[in-house]
Amino acid sequence: MNTTLLIETFQTYLPRIAAALPIAIAALLVGILINLITERSLLLFARRTALSEADVMPIRKLARLVIGLITVIVILSIFGFNLGGIWAMLSTVLAMIAIGFVAVWSMLSNVSATVLILLMRPFNIGDEIELSTEKIKGRVIDLNFFFTTLQTEENTTHQVPNNLFFQKVVTRAANRTSVSLSEQLHNQEPASLSKS
Repeated sequence: MNTTLLIETFQTYLPRIAAALPIAIAALLVGILINLITERSLLLFARRTALSEADVMPIRKLARLVIGLITVIVILSIFGFNLGGIWAMLSTVLAMIAIGFVAVWSMLSNVSATVLILLMRPFNIGDEIELSTEKIKGRVIDLNFFFTTLQTEENTTHQVPNNLFFQKVVTRAANRTSVSLSEQLHNQEPASLSKS
């Protein structure tokens, strides 16, 4: 291929590129704006729930990746690249991810219940709670993303799935020396509490 043919081809496509360039820049700016809004929203969510930025970092990275990928695909389609195959592959991958989420629904249910427990604060570490329908009663000593640990009077522990607190009636007796749930979520060890 000689240089004159290359220059002629470039001159042929130059008006199309020039016409598509402002739309591509606008799409890029919209992608950046959506990414910025998503990041700020996640940071605000972290501050309101007393979670650290490290807790929401995986979600921020995933959102940034998805928004960037969609922005690149939109920009390429603006310039005239045929991306029907990429859209089909992307929708297939997203469908497989959705099926995977359904498969791990129980775990996701517990994680989302943990987030709601942190937001609504129905109990604190140190409170005595009872799930009467399950015949479980104990003092809350630990919380993680899947379970709340209750210590009984017999000094045994129950690992209660967090989504159970939204399905059953919970009776609570508050403790004066309680520890906040978000504080305990970052601790590696169960809370050490003196009996009140």
